[in-house]
Amino acid sequence: MADANILKAQKYLNNMYGHRSEWVKLEEDGLTGTLLCQGIIRAFQIENGISPVTGNVGDLTLSKMRSLDPISKMNADDEGIPNVCILQCALFAKGYNAGGITGVYYTTGVNAVREFQDDANIEVTGIIDWKVWMGLVSLNWFNKTSGGKDKIVQIQQQLNADWSDIIGVGPCDGVVSRFTAYALIAALQAAEGIYTDFIGSLDGTNFGDQTTANFPTVLKQGQNGEYVKYNKLVQYGLYLNGYDPGRFDGNFDSTTKSQVAAFQEFYALTGIGLVTSGEVNCSTMKSLLTSKGDTNRTAKACDCSTVLNSQQAQDLKSAGYQVVGRYLTGTVAGSRRKFITFEEIENIKNAGLRVFPIYQDGGYQLSYFQDLKQGTVDAHTAISAAKRIGVPEGTVIYFAVDFDCYSYQMTSFIVPYFKKLNLVFKSSTNSKNYKIGIYAPRYICSYISDLGLAKYSFVADMSSGYSCNLGYPIPENWAFDQFYELKGNEQFNSTPSFDLDKVGYSGRDTGISNFDEVPYLTPDQLAESNSENMVEIQRDQFVYNVLEPLGYLDVVSNASLTYNQEFLLDTISLNGLTVRVTAEVSDTLATNFDGNPITIDVDNTGKLTASCEAEIEGLISGIELGDFEGIDIINSTIDDLKEVAVSITSGKIGVKVDLTSAFPKLTFIITSEDILPDSDELDEEITVEISFELIPTYEPEYNFEINVEELLAFGLTAATIIGLMALAFTPGGQALVVQYLITIGVLSQAAAGGV
Repeated sequence: MADANILKAQKYLNNMYGHRSEWVKLEEDGLTGTLLCQGIIRAFQIENGISPVTGNVGDLTLSKMRSLDPISKMNADDEGIPNVCILQCALFAKGYNAGGITGVYYTTGVNAVREFQDDANIEVTGIIDWKVWMGLVSLNWFNKTSGGKDKIVQIQQQLNADWSDIIGVGPCDGVVSRFTAYALIAALQAAEGIYTDFIGSLDGTNFGDQTTANFPTVLKQGQNGEYVKYNKLVQYGLYLNGYDPGRFDGNFDSTTKSQVAAFQEFYALTGIGLVTSGEVNCSTMKSLLTSKGDTNRTAKACDCSTVLNSQQAQDLKSAGYQVVGRYLTGTVAGSRRKFITFEEIENIKNAGLRVFPIYQDGGYQLSYFQDLKQGTVDAHTAISAAKRIGVPEGTVIYFAVDFDCYSYQMTSFIVPYFKKLNLVFKSSTNSKNYKIGIYAPRYICSYISDLGLAKYSFVADMSSGYSCNLGYPIPENWAFDQFYELKGNEQFNSTPSFDLDKVGYSGRDTGISNFDEVPYLTPDQLAESNSENMVEIQRDQFVYNVLEPLGYLDVVSNASLTYNQEFLLDTISLNGLTVRVTAEVSDTLATNFDGNPITIDVDNTGKLTASCEAEIEGLISGIELGDFEGIDIINSTIDDLKEVAVSITSGKIGVKVDLTSAFPKLTFIITSEDILPDSDELDEEITVEISFELIPTYEPEYNFEINVEELLAFGLTAATIIGLMALAFTPGGQALVVQYLITIGVLSQAAAGGV
């Protein structure tokens, strides 16, 4: 909802700074948000001579804030100060009543600042000092947002109260941001005495060697006093990782101990000589505050892009590794092969190792997922590659999202990608019943898994600075946890040397120890075989290109895509009518149309030609369906068929009416003799039929059924019969149908049975 004070701030800022080249004009809509906050930061930077003008708060801007003289309550008749005008805009933006944009810091503004200080849990003075500037002229918020949590607000407020002199003023919105995640590490460094004055920007704060060296030997139950400042951080870290200590007072009690123990167990920190259960050493603290944890810890799993020879495999086993992640396909830098081979499988088995398979032929940036066909292609490719080398039934294959993405990118591209994977994995293509896993940062893993689109997570925790890792707990379904890259001979002296990622191991996915017996293929044959999957990939893709515009893709996502067998898409209940929507897919070219089918014609811009679009709109013009509620469903489907035509680009669309069954059925037919029109090497046929079976609910006073064969024998056309059925679906329509049948002599007045 638009706010008059926000609108006032937007207009003031545009009028005051709009003549400057650095200014980005604000939308004057009365709505607060990130863009307004960035505008306020730009205004502050312009007004105070900070260059470059970025709209973000960095060290230069923070330094300027700290250098400004504090501003106390002014007199009502004092001359206005431009910086105060900016602060008044900031107060409005953050939801505080500044009174006006006058440049005079007076009673209402003072009260607003005091309210902000109270929300931020810093000293309430009513004086504009650097902490007020840092809090208000920022992208931070100081009241719980819709997605915020009360206990996170409490953590944020306590961080401000205890450490704002050193780490500055952070948000108190109940959401773990980059600032909050880094603030925990910075607060630890302040507690250790590494920092005794304001740090500056926290971005990139690291739990490094100095922080490690200054950490207390151990934190444990009953050890409070001087350790309270550390114990609080333990409690904060526990909560952010999904373990509620019940309090944030720094008292290391039995509850804190039990939660620490549970955390250590779930994160697989126990059993490797790393920790004492329930006690917090530096290794435990690293796992509480960073995604990668203690990179020196022992790992039972690993992954690599090297095709392992016998010595390399044995070296891995000797170093304590039990399971190794290996790729099903692909190359490194377009040249060095990284896919597992039959020879490598023997090397791994002989060394006593197990394998978990990874599919990654891309996924390093958003553009990979913007191709909506990518999920289908990857699923087929991975399944085929796994079958070729004998990956046994039920194995989890991990698909990669190897970058840090925003929420909108997640919903718009990553989720559809995994839905496409699931479509193929739930189809007859996946005869080995392989399962989908995900390799990605924490938040992405959890999001996809919570939607039921991945069984296990292989967590990219090594990238601890990713927003999708910062402040997020490890996924509940984590199987593997990649936390450190070993370069060359950093751990052992194999020939040739190779890079290796250390990976935590939960035991949920034990990997493969035995492969199925399959025909041997040389590495060259394996490399060439992906192209042979093109027919299978493109056939399924054609079906999905039909079903998605029609709105039935999710139906197939939750069931199996089967060929030459009718499957249910939807059941629609209307007034006096049930419409049963089904589909059937076959690998033949359809010829059974009523009338002539429409040839799809797409112009060079990718749009339907006008004539083709008109033909689709008139697809059922020869069939009289009457004016019943279900006609809207049919008409909507015809509109969607235009999108189908664009999606498949070539083929034919037609219609047929079936009156031989118990109830009339209207079927739209989409068929093609070339599922890959851009290829000269592939000509494969396919047909998808979408049927609407019309099932009336008869009025009890008319105990009859329409016998279609008898009506056809009597001379009624298919169109007339469909029209009668349509009329019967309307309120009171059955009485009219009965009267008509009596009139034409099909039904006697006394008839009570079927016609």
